[in-house]
Amino acid sequence: HTWQPEVCMFESRQLLLSAALAASVALLLDRWLRRRGRGTGKDALARELARLEARAEAVREALAGLDEPPQREVRIWMDGAFDMMHYGHANAFRKGRALGTHLIVGVNDDESILRCKGAPPLMNDEERLAMVQACKFVDEVVPKVPYIMSPEYLRWAIETYRIDYVVHGDDPCIVDGRDVYESARALGKYRTIPRTEGVSTTEIVGRMLLLTRDHHRAAAPSPVG
Repeated sequence: HTWQPEVCMFESRQLLLSAALAASVALLLDRWLRRRGRGTGKDALARELARLEARAEAVREALAGLDEPPQREVRIWMDGAFDMMHYGHANAFRKGRALGTHLIVGVNDDESILRCKGAPPLMNDEERLAMVQACKFVDEVVPKVPYIMSPEYLRWAIETYRIDYVVHGDDPCIVDGRDVYESARALGKYRTIPRTEGVSTTEIVGRMLLLTRDHHRAAAPSPVG
């Protein structure tokens, strides 16, 4: 079997706690006997043993909650503009966090979005940060993340935030003919999640500009699909 230091440390801690419990019970019983004299009757001794056993049982119940070794933290990184945050974004966060135990979300800054997309986001940095922070699936938010992370920036982010995987939707993310996540792929840390179909910031803006009503007649996609 492969040696797992977390499991060994956990088992050692349980043994130490059990030994400490036994020693504590013996010490308490000895002190009680000394205080009352060795000639104490059996009934009184039985009552004291019952009291000590009840205390020991409470400690055993607490130990029972430690049956499983502590789970290793798996830290997930996601980033994006998240303009006019909608249920597609929230669903992406839900799916991304399901790949680990801690979700860190980087929010692209206004200038970076303007350079790469040719237009600023509808909502500014502070507004988009506030919306991402409000999502229950997000554990940590990083502001002013560049739209295209250079290899140097990605290495810095991985080391600073102890990132295990960089996650994005399975739709292509191409800028100037290059994959935005090529650096993460090269490091073997890139993972994809299914994109939530039927919703996007561009599509929502189009509804408002054209005053369309088609989306009310179409079957609404599941926000948790």
